[in-house]
Amino acid sequence: MPRSHFFAAALIAAFAFAARAEPPAAGGNPADDAVWLRVKGKEIVTSQAGAGGGKPFIPVGVGYCRDVIIRAQDDEVMKFCKERYLNTVRLSFYLLYFNGKKERPIDVDAHIRDFIDPVVEAARRNHVYVILDDHEYLSAEIDEATAREKQKSNLWDEATIQKWIDGWVKVATRYRDEPYVLGYELINEPHDIPADVAREKITRCLQAIRKVDTRHIILLGNNSWSHSRGMEKTWGATASTVDAPYNNVVFTFHDYPLDDHPWKVQKNITSFRDAHGVPVLCTEFGATHWNKSETVCREFEAGMFAVFARENVGWMIWALKTLQDQPRNTTNTVDNVGLGPPRVYDSCQYSDIWKPVARIMGSPFPAGDGANAGEQTR
Repeated sequence: MPRSHFFAAALIAAFAFAARAEPPAAGGNPADDAVWLRVKGKEIVTSQAGAGGGKPFIPVGVGYCRDVIIRAQDDEVMKFCKERYLNTVRLSFYLLYFNGKKERPIDVDAHIRDFIDPVVEAARRNHVYVILDDHEYLSAEIDEATAREKQKSNLWDEATIQKWIDGWVKVATRYRDEPYVLGYELINEPHDIPADVAREKITRCLQAIRKVDTRHIILLGNNSWSHSRGMEKTWGATASTVDAPYNNVVFTFHDYPLDDHPWKVQKNITSFRDAHGVPVLCTEFGATHWNKSETVCREFEAGMFAVFARENVGWMIWALKTLQDQPRNTTNTVDNVGLGPPRVYDSCQYSDIWKPVARIMGSPFPAGDGANAGEQTR
């Protein structure tokens, strides 16, 4: 190799190494520097600025569908989660229409100020991470009664896609220095869209965000309701390069009873993770008690938790309904079970299963000095 080529190659390699290394601290409070998470290979890891930094971090948490499924009560939600050994809250927010309702258009600046900011501030006060989940679908409003089946809703046109991307740029600009935001989940559950088209649109959004925020983890769903079986089809061609040179992405999946059996989910996620050397995270799963029996729901959840524990994969269960555990008095519409009247909802189906798993699996919140006031006793 000519000497000039050698030096050029060395310079390129040096830049690539620097890009893959942990980003520089954002400045300010040194304790904040310890809170940052990043991707390293197939894992999410803690900051080198923290005590014992660079350790694998497993997020475990719940969906917080604020003012849709549960009323806004931000500090109470954070405390409730911490008491149950959860380290993360997945906040559903919106960039186009609130909960998909066209009569409720979103003013992104106001939504950030009035809806997202209070949750992030509560997370900071309580030492909990927040995933910012744009809970939309790359389409118009879906029919919730037939969710995860083929829909008649129209896919977003180009103008709407650009509005979505512009909204994300505003969100990323607001939170680019906020380590209590674990990451940005760009889109909830795309559906009825070819894999390559979904990949192109989501990648455009990712690249736009990187112009204003190169530090946060970005979470990528896929074209098939974000089912685990859609991961390879959507991202296999670019999984290891889509976020170059930052390489700070996590691939997410959502599965529910009879979408796929847990052992099939395990095969889907491990083959994708190991083939491409990237992390995976379940940002939504749970029990569809409105159209599946109690037995089907419990067997599915138990199987999924076995997969998560065996594979060290983090999880977010859907979704917080009340700040009270009622695992022996849950509502199952199919079986018409419960100890009522009245039948009541569990905090998040079925807390007798997920609470002990959270205590075992969830990573403690990072600390700068080893004296972590936010860490739970295990």
